[in-house]
Amino acid sequence: MNTGRSDLLWNYAASFMRLASAMIILPLILRLLPDQEVGLWNVMIGLNAMIYLLDFGFFQTFSRSVTYIFSGAKELKGEGLGAASEDGKIDYSLLKGSLSAMRVYYAGVAIFLVILLFTGGYFYIEKLLEGYSGDAENARLAWYLYGILLSYQFYTYYYDALLVGRGMIKRSRQIIVFSQCTHIILASTMLIMGFGIISMVCGQTLATILNRMLSKRAFYDKETKAEVRNAQPSSWIVILKTLWKTAYKSGLANLSLVFTNKMLTLIGGLFIPLAVLGSYGITKQLADLTYTLSLIWFMTFLPKLTQNRLLGKEGEVKRIYIKAQYIALGVFAVLSVAVVTLGPWALRIIKSNTPLLGSDLLIILFSASLFEAFTFLSTSVLVSKNTVPHYKAQMVTAVATIAILLFVLNYTESGVIALIIVPFSVQLIYQHWKWTCVVFRDLRIRLADYDPRKYLKF
Repeated sequence: MNTGRSDLLWNYAASFMRLASAMIILPLILRLLPDQEVGLWNVMIGLNAMIYLLDFGFFQTFSRSVTYIFSGAKELKGEGLGAASEDGKIDYSLLKGSLSAMRVYYAGVAIFLVILLFTGGYFYIEKLLEGYSGDAENARLAWYLYGILLSYQFYTYYYDALLVGRGMIKRSRQIIVFSQCTHIILASTMLIMGFGIISMVCGQTLATILNRMLSKRAFYDKETKAEVRNAQPSSWIVILKTLWKTAYKSGLANLSLVFTNKMLTLIGGLFIPLAVLGSYGITKQLADLTYTLSLIWFMTFLPKLTQNRLLGKEGEVKRIYIKAQYIALGVFAVLSVAVVTLGPWALRIIKSNTPLLGSDLLIILFSASLFEAFTFLSTSVLVSKNTVPHYKAQMVTAVATIAILLFVLNYTESGVIALIIVPFSVQLIYQHWKWTCVVFRDLRIRLADYDPRKYLKF
């Protein structure tokens, strides 16, 4: 698996396009939309968490399985690593069966998602629109169109897993750059023309359709298409049952991230006015963007790390892990300082109707995101062995966070402060130190391994 500098550069380019999207579209949103619509849009963005929730760990599991297959794996195991062919030959029967398993799983859950969004989603949007001073019918239209978009995104979700698992990082990111360009152009144009919140929905819809079409075409090159067509597929039922043994654990572990991070805006929408929630949502987007940028280098080389696990090259695993920690810390240091010092000034320049949170809350929120990034690095290294030892602890963390958060929001006037402090505090009790310690023992990491001179290249 040849992952190198060009993959990394295109990964940064894709992330830059996400940043460009925020730099171009976000100012237009803040300037052209009233604060209630900004708050509603942030709630709708929170719906993306549904994808992570209903995926239940299969994206990571499928992606990791594709990496194993293209690294020469002869079988897929429910837990642990199986044998690999010495010549690295691809088992196309195993690949074809895995593809069938992906299609069946994501189609089934996408149907469930449609039903959920148009039943429970109806009551939720009506609750949000109580006292709404804007165009309620337009808000409802945007809500349901966005629900359809999410269902389509989920149905085709596995195409991302295929490209990442195969190590096609460069092509995957090129597709993201192109689709994000279309998103920026369409959403910005419609915002300026006065279409309001519908503009972002239309922009994301076009970008998603283009992304999925190009991803499918990239993965099924001429050789792969011919080999898969002629192969006798392994049983997709057997593969699905096998992968479930690890996937459900990853799914339960992901609940911690979903409930303690991605769905906070949805929960807050039940207790906090949309105008106030808008400030939290915009600030949270900046923190999440910094989190994403801090992990770009690691995510580029994660397929290579997984391959090294299969081949028993633990020294390379250790090197990638430690360098990723250095890069994450550096990115957070630069961007968090920039947001805290320049963010309010930038919003004044664009005449935003929605301000950022205060500097003290900004610092706490960015600190929480940094800890999240370091914990993600550690758990990803553990999962590369096709084991998920942290899922029970993360599930307990999710339940505790939601219970405490609901109590605090219901019985105090803490508001957005609770959305930041409660999840961070609960995570600090166990999650944010435990799994880093486990990785240190597993890879036999010593203080001398953190010599910066070892990580100046690559």
